[in-house]
Amino acid sequence: MEVDSQELIRILKDKIVLYQHLGIEVVKIDSHEVRFKVSLEKNKNHKGTAFGGSLYATGVLASYALVLAGLHERQIPTENIVIAKGEIQYLRPVDTDFEVVCCFPSLQGEEDFFSELKTKGKVRGALTTQIFGGGGSLKASLTGVFVVKL
Repeated sequence: MEVDSQELIRILKDKIVLYQHLGIEVVKIDSHEVRFKVSLEKNKNHKGTAFGGSLYATGVLASYALVLAGLHERQIPTENIVIAKGEIQYLRPVDTDFEVVCCFPSLQGEEDFFSELKTKGKVRGALTTQIFGGGGSLKASLTGVFVVKL
């Protein structure tokens, strides 16, 4: 089943209040990849660069959206998705609008994740989200461990 990206965006807006304040434009959202374009203006700190908490939040949201899209594609009736652990590496300051990208490490990894959820009623897995600045340079990388329950 193909994912309705507008429906997923509506869920993010309705269920994750912070989403509306971060200046996110969804470029792509499906079960294989989530790509956000994010406004620097909405996320500036006192130095004129992106606030670290905003980078973390947009990274977590991209991962959450990826899992949500996978659930919808497979018609798995749950939105019980939480981050159990998150670690971000801030590599360089972000001084432009930025792009946030999350995908499963492989198609097999994606299938294994949702298969375990269906079989055991619960799954725990790590996702990596990358944050790119102007010119496509990697600015930060977030690894989050997510737990999903039926």
